[in-house]
Amino acid sequence: MPWVIAAIVIAGLHFGKTVLIPIILAGLVSFLLAPIVRLLRHLGLPRAPAVLIAVVLALGCFGAVSAVIVSQVATLSKDAPAYAERIAEKAQRIRADVAERFAFLSRESRFGGSGHQGAVSARRRGNMALPAPTASGALPVEIQEAAPTATDEIKTFVLPALAPLETTLIVLIVTIFILLQKEDLRDRAIRLMGAADLHRSTVALDDGAKRLSRYFLSQFAVNCGFGAAVWGGLFLLGIPAPGLWGILAGLLRFVPYVGSVVAALGPLALAAAIDPNWGLVIYVALLFGILEPLVGYVVEPVLYGHQTGLSPVSVVVAALFWTWIWGPVGLVLSMPLTLTLVVLGRHIPVFAVFDILLGDRPPLSPAETFYQRILAGHQADAIDQAEHRLETTTITEYYDEVVLGALRLAAADIDRGVVRRSAMEEVCDATLEVIGALGEHSDVDIESVGSASTTSGPSGRSELDGRTVICIPGRGPLDAAVSAIVAQLLRRAGCTVLEQSRERLAGVDDTAFDPGAADTVCILGLFDQRGAARILPFFARMLERFPGIAILVGVERSGEAVPPSVQTTDFTAIASLTDLYSAVAAASRRD
Repeated sequence: MPWVIAAIVIAGLHFGKTVLIPIILAGLVSFLLAPIVRLLRHLGLPRAPAVLIAVVLALGCFGAVSAVIVSQVATLSKDAPAYAERIAEKAQRIRADVAERFAFLSRESRFGGSGHQGAVSARRRGNMALPAPTASGALPVEIQEAAPTATDEIKTFVLPALAPLETTLIVLIVTIFILLQKEDLRDRAIRLMGAADLHRSTVALDDGAKRLSRYFLSQFAVNCGFGAAVWGGLFLLGIPAPGLWGILAGLLRFVPYVGSVVAALGPLALAAAIDPNWGLVIYVALLFGILEPLVGYVVEPVLYGHQTGLSPVSVVVAALFWTWIWGPVGLVLSMPLTLTLVVLGRHIPVFAVFDILLGDRPPLSPAETFYQRILAGHQADAIDQAEHRLETTTITEYYDEVVLGALRLAAADIDRGVVRRSAMEEVCDATLEVIGALGEHSDVDIESVGSASTTSGPSGRSELDGRTVICIPGRGPLDAAVSAIVAQLLRRAGCTVLEQSRERLAGVDDTAFDPGAADTVCILGLFDQRGAARILPFFARMLERFPGIAILVGVERSGEAVPPSVQTTDFTAIASLTDLYSAVAAASRRD
């Protein structure tokens, strides 16, 4: 069914392009004119005059650009035959030079360098035209078309110009109505999205419209500046019709990746026609080669960030798709259309699929990514992910946000019954492998983070130096991984950690358990109310046998904390690993 809907939508886009393209162009123009209308409204003008003034300004700019294009084309067309002839002559010389070089190499390989004059004479004889055959005596017949009438002349010159004028008129009318009925269109869109969540829909539409308007206006300004710089550079270099090439460069730069390259082809060809050598061609190539990286990597990031919000693959795919649907117009509109869909997807749940498929945001959270890598058995990828994140975060935060987050997702899958507990043992073993690989990781920030937040009182990591702590994993399938994480972090804090088997929690007779010099026992795992209740018998026996020891019980599951009725002054479940040091320090002080 989804494929049928997609096919219907694609067919509608293709066959309805005559109607859709002017409407979409009008929408994009309205995004460009919206800031001008907003500025005029702030100055006190009513909406209708503000819209009309903005449209008149846009028409004035469009008319000026069109006049420049017409005058430049007229200037270029006078000398176009001569330029074409020079380009053909230069291309002929290049082909002749290449052919001569290859012929020379061939002669060298066959005759050892001899027979040069004979080979040249043979080539010349081969290029000579054969004599024309003798006349057969038949009378030549020539068919000539009738002279075109006035109606034919009108059809030839006027009709091709009507289509652009018709499209321009439709775009103009629709743009005016969009700007005049902005609030009404927004209310109708909110109604379609569902009026129940009025606040969210309003914020989504307003934020999305502002983002799109700001982006399109910034991109329009950047491309206009790029075209102006090309215009000025080509004028200084003496390239004919520099205004035409500058305007085309600004327009083609809306086409991702290849727009600037295509825009440079015309000036390069003219440079080759004007200059008998190659110096001018090199200068034109340098002009585009300097301007494009300067605009793309310096100007654009300053104006609207380093990212457009689109993934690189989606930009290419979108350009191919819209070109296939609408031709060259679709190629120019591919970037704005795709960006519009992504912005809608980020704010409106109905369009979320476009943000997932086309946006540059990671499709999975770091915890989800870690869980997926572990489920697939790709521990090496999980380790690479960890090393990348540890460049900007501490290992405590990484374990807390990513690894424990992934283990909580796994525990939720167990509760929902979508996986077997035996499968979670493989997940636990894979997680232990990642934890072991990070054991020697040098965490340059952890000391400053710990000292900044825990320099005094029970929250200080320095209070754990020299403490002896016993770590026992709970009986859950994922608890061994939690125990390994806590043991590693406590060793980094200066504790002496004794890891014991989870079998200590299994039997009723705990006479074999001896904490020795340890003053704290950590029973570690992901605990909810039921898990904490299962630990209570062991907890009671330990307090009875060793009244001076403190017991710290694991990490809370997300969304289901251990109830206060279960927690006591000797029984603590921490919400996250960031609370680990202060909790162990507080437990270690109890006598």
